[in-house]
Amino acid sequence: SRLLHTFCPKQDSQLISFGARSSVGTGGMESKVKCASWALDHNVGVVISNGQYDKAILNIVDGKKIGTFFTKTSTHTVPVDVQAVKARDGSRILQRLSAGDRKQIINKMASNLIDYSKDILQANKRDLDVASKEGLKTTLLNRLGLSDKKLQTLATGLQQIAEKTDILGQTVRQTRLADSIMLKQITTSIGVLLVIFESRPDSLPQIAALSICSGNGLLLKGGSEAKYSNEILTKLMQDALEPFAPRETIALINTREQVADLLQLGKYIDLVIPRGSNELVRSVQKQSLQIPVLGHAEGICHVFIDADADLEMALRIVRDSKCDYPSACNAMETLLIHKDLIRTPFFESLI
Repeated sequence: SRLLHTFCPKQDSQLISFGARSSVGTGGMESKVKCASWALDHNVGVVISNGQYDKAILNIVDGKKIGTFFTKTSTHTVPVDVQAVKARDGSRILQRLSAGDRKQIINKMASNLIDYSKDILQANKRDLDVASKEGLKTTLLNRLGLSDKKLQTLATGLQQIAEKTDILGQTVRQTRLADSIMLKQITTSIGVLLVIFESRPDSLPQIAALSICSGNGLLLKGGSEAKYSNEILTKLMQDALEPFAPRETIALINTREQVADLLQLGKYIDLVIPRGSNELVRSVQKQSLQIPVLGHAEGICHVFIDADADLEMALRIVRDSKCDYPSACNAMETLLIHKDLIRTPFFESLI
């Protein structure tokens, strides 16, 4: 049994069974549900909760999930705890697969990006149209947008990841403790990852491929502005999984409220990786009391060219770090040059 945070009588009544009535109180749970359903039919909001909880009513008014909210709205969303359990089951299957099997999965992910590029770009256009109407900044629109070139680059990147699927079970180092005792450090999977990312739907296939490569189950939460893009990309990644592992090994989380719930599931999730603004990282670190968070400091995106640097290489690096994709979050923002390079031919070529 588990707590239902929402309950739609027309949809969910057949999914629950009631135990024996308690010997105290004014009726069992079955009678409470019937009364709540009657009230809902008469347009009265209902939450069934334990009234002995401290500040129960105030917490309900604040929207905290301490009971069951009755609603007329049907929903087919899989509860997040169920998604987390299925991702963990899938991760165990991934870990038992051979490196060759994981390679096939990732190569299929790559080919899906090309084979279904029209569908992906159509979904992405829906996101761009909505974002434009809502006044999303130009830099964020650029990060949100996909193209045939981006999809080809993504597919190539996934194929490169596929060549690294032999990373599990490798001995990193070993120490002989005694004649018959050897202590080894061996690479292994983490388990289930919760990855939260913003704006860029092209990061979803990269994250999925890295997760499969390392034998980890994956829960994804992308930015709401990339809703349609993330949905089709997740489906294509799941399609590639199916011959070898359950498609639920990778799952897409839809709302911030679901993320808050997932951050309490330390029993099923092993690591949280927020990928985005400093504000996002700090918020996740604050909420995740049970699960380790792989956060990051705010990037400074500086490039420094020393007097002894390979100037031809330095010029290529500077151009690539800014001109190739200016709106990228890791594009160069500041260029620092050694004073001895000022007013040299190299300096002029940079200008």
